[in-house]
Amino acid sequence: MKLVLAIDIGTSSVRAGLVDEALTIRSVASRPCPLSTPKPGWAQHPAEPLLEALDEAVRECLGQEPPAGRILGIALDAAMHTVVLLDERGDPLSPIWTWADMRAAPQAARLAQDPARARRLYLETGCPPHATYHPARIRWLAEHEPGLLHRARTIASVKALVLHRLTGELAEDLSTASASGLLNVSTLAWHPEVLEITGVREDRLPRLVEPKSPVGILREALARRWGTGAIPVVAGGTDGPMANVGAGCAGPGEAAVTAGTSSAVRMLVDGPTLDAKMRTWCYYLGDGTWIAGGAVNAGGGTLDWLSRSFPGELGGQPASGRLDQLAGSVPPGAEGLFFAPYLAGERSPGWQDTARGYLAGLGLHHRFPHLVRAAMEGIAYQIASVFHSLAETAGEPRRVRVSGGLFSSRVFPQILADVLGRTLEVPATPEGSLLGTAALGFAALEPGVDWRELARRVAAPARIEPDPARHREYRRLFAAYQELYQAMRPLFRPLASL
Repeated sequence: MKLVLAIDIGTSSVRAGLVDEALTIRSVASRPCPLSTPKPGWAQHPAEPLLEALDEAVRECLGQEPPAGRILGIALDAAMHTVVLLDERGDPLSPIWTWADMRAAPQAARLAQDPARARRLYLETGCPPHATYHPARIRWLAEHEPGLLHRARTIASVKALVLHRLTGELAEDLSTASASGLLNVSTLAWHPEVLEITGVREDRLPRLVEPKSPVGILREALARRWGTGAIPVVAGGTDGPMANVGAGCAGPGEAAVTAGTSSAVRMLVDGPTLDAKMRTWCYYLGDGTWIAGGAVNAGGGTLDWLSRSFPGELGGQPASGRLDQLAGSVPPGAEGLFFAPYLAGERSPGWQDTARGYLAGLGLHHRFPHLVRAAMEGIAYQIASVFHSLAETAGEPRRVRVSGGLFSSRVFPQILADVLGRTLEVPATPEGSLLGTAALGFAALEPGVDWRELARRVAAPARIEPDPARHREYRRLFAAYQELYQAMRPLFRPLASL
């Protein structure tokens, strides 16, 4: 039996899984990586604890008495939009900025002041001006941490940091680079004008490699510690696109909705596909394939916030089951309550990095269960906003598959199906990113293997059907939600400055 060790470096956890050629997970382990939020708008990971969590997850995964077989190599995926500064040795000088870090919102606003240039660079990089992308973040560092930025030899992602820690080689895969705002998404080279705007020389960025490229051989010390021997390490891609592959969405018209800590809607496309209204993004996946879509800063992280903020409402029960119970006790529409889940700003489709969450319609009759129901509906409305924007840009999806931890809920998947009015196909395993990363690993390490063919084998035995009556009701509620957003939008930046 041939195996790939797939490693998924997410926002809230690091996961490791041994996956066979049939894309069956033989063993899996995870370790949490809690976000550090030392100041409003900041969301980062201390680098060394994350690397320690990765080591622990891998050792537990490999220690679960895996079936007899040969591990061909390691393949990685990681969350997008991370920034970490590295010294001459490749060691971290800074924490790891995550996608949720909005401290560079003022710099992003200044980059957007020239609308013609912002639009042109969006069409060339696939990324609008926003605090989640590198140009605004590098400008923030230049203004607030110039000494730290000057000392840094390399501006990298968490993926590049991990690849260096595993192999001693410093490289950035094109999928990760395309989600930075620094890459020309058509030529797949660093964008000279954007580098000039940010004041970064190309030699301060890692070398670019295809996601399917082996970057190097696992360091001898780690090979001994993990008991794997000297095996190759494949660069891999980013967690979202790999979740598409792992959900079996590897063809035209196949949309994947992922709802983990945050949420996204994505479709594979044959070339850079951009939106005239700049609502969506387009990144490179690999092997001449791109992925168009949009992400929202809402998902399981929103419900985690509710659980942490109101622990007494859980009654000592596990959070996920209790939240389902509470949300299920309230009718659709939460009896007039709306929850806008912009706790970490907004990405697609409005790109309002200074947006913050708000409640509307709150009355004396509302209780905590209404808040939970409204939060789930708010997440679904945000996903629907992206879904419809993507359909206008890349075509109406012919089928929709879902993955991510939030789809283990008994209530949320039905809410989303009813809001979208679409059948949702649920793969047999929620580990979409690990499966997609393993498929890419097999394609890199086994001659003649195509990751697209592997993805087509992923079964989705469960289907969630929308209820026509509830869909009609949610269409009315979704329209009201959008009207509220348009009324609040001019207030986001003034409120953020208070």
